[in-house]
Amino acid sequence: MTEMTELDKTRRYLRPVAATMISDDPDGVHLAVSSWLPMFDAWATGPGLCGQSMQQGALPEGTAVTCAECQAWRPKYERMLAPGYNKDDDDPEALRATLERIRADVRGMCNCCLTNRDRLVRIRRELGIGDEWDKTKAEQDAEDLESEETR
Repeated sequence: MTEMTELDKTRRYLRPVAATMISDDPDGVHLAVSSWLPMFDAWATGPGLCGQSMQQGALPEGTAVTCAECQAWRPKYERMLAPGYNKDDDDPEALRATLERIRADVRGMCNCCLTNRDRLVRIRRELGIGDEWDKTKAEQDAEDLESEETR
């Protein structure tokens, strides 16, 4: 476990682990969260991401994970264990509130110049508020002027 000694002991890591004999897949390689336990002065691994019992201690980094369920959970755990992770990044209510705030900001944006108009229309469509917005008289005049110039 020499590679574990080089890790930051204040963080938790996703590591390959071996299943116990009572597991549904005793020969399988799973993923588990490994964290430093100061009271034991050692790294400890929890259960597999799939919920199965695991042997204590991580396998060498790069060991192939054979559990499909652990692999399915990997992206979420990698995101959650990354430095700088904010739990609100995965909270549906927080994400909805952020989306509504952005939509309100975009609704209030001016699109009077031709450069911003196309960009703003695209952003509004992506946010699902394209149909809520009607062109102002100035925007319609600008479009009319543009179409006259191209004739």
